[in-house]
Order: sequence, then structure tokens, then C-alpha cells
Amino acid sequence: MKQLILAFFFFSLGCLALQAQQSGAHKPDLSVYPNPVIEQFTIQDNADVVSDVAVFNLIGKKVKTFEHSKGAFHYVGDLPKGVYLVQLIDKNNRVLLTQKMDKR
Repeated sequence: MKQLILAFFFFSLGCLALQAQQSGAHKPDLSVYPNPVIEQFTIQDNADVVSDVAVFNLIGKKVKTFEHSKGAFHYVGDLPKGVYLVQLIDKNNRVLLTQKMDKR
């Protein structure tokens, strides 16, 4: 009985690992650059899945939002120097990536 339970446990663990590996394979290659940013940044989005960009301060307050189109630059020169979080959002309002951005 113990062997059957142990076998089921390892089978389940293997299935979860495979599922996690497969779900990670479908995530698009996204990044915010340049980082640190002085006045404006853009998004590397090879799959063209990002539709909106939100910028948050470290308290969690949304300080900027942008509609994103491929190749667009987003102006943050009016923000004070500091660390911000940038969220990349798809057309279904799902957060694809949250990345730290240094503003200088």
C-alpha cells in the first residue's frame, strides 16, 4: 500500500513539473528597456501581445498608464527619480510581466 501511495505521489509530482515546464514555454519574451531609464522606455515584445503598460510606485499607487503599440516609446521624464514597477498587460487584461524599473 505504501508503495502504491509513493508511486502515485511521484507520478503526480512529475505531472506538475511537466505542466509547469510546458506553461513556461508559452510565455512571450518580454522586457522593458533601457533600464535604468532617464526619459522614455520601450518594450521588447517579439510576439506583439502587450496592449497596455502600467507604471506603479513602490507604495503600489499607479502613476502612469499607456496604450502600447509595437515600437512605441513611453515617456516617464516627468516622474521623480526612484524605483518603479512596470506591468505589461495583454488585451484580455492579464498581467504578462511585472518588472522593476530604475528612473534616473
